[in-house]
Amino acid sequence: MIKAMIDIMLGKWGRAILDFYFANQTIINIIFVTWGTVITYASLQLNKIRRKTIYLGLDFIKESPDLTDKEVWEALRPRWQEEISSLKSRLIINRWNFWVIKATPENIIDIMKLGPDWFAALRKDEVLRYRFSFPGENFKVSMFIKNKPK
Repeated sequence: MIKAMIDIMLGKWGRAILDFYFANQTIINIIFVTWGTVITYASLQLNKIRRKTIYLGLDFIKESPDLTDKEVWEALRPRWQEEISSLKSRLIINRWNFWVIKATPENIIDIMKLGPDWFAALRKDEVLRYRFSFPGENFKVSMFIKNKPK
């Protein structure tokens, strides 16, 4: 009885897709596991870049608190690019977390929305109003200070 209900809910196309999956499940599972592995690797790389960027920004703001946000970004960018290139990240996840893109400084700036506004939010401990700064809605930058990366 339950099998009949499931067959009715799936419909003609659903049953065809289910039959195709069971006929080729090894290949399909290998594809999804590979995709998941690549996405996880890229996500970990982007998290490492995020943390490094935030700590570089915080340290730079402490060193020169009298600079404007635009001046901070312009002065920090060359140093930031050196530090990010030293991490040797190859891939990062794209804007929608569906696939990966190359970890170039331009792509990282685009993903993290880096710029003067980002540093203004960093000064106010509000980095989270920018997409992809840290996971979660309620985290504050001060929560991560004690776990500074090396």
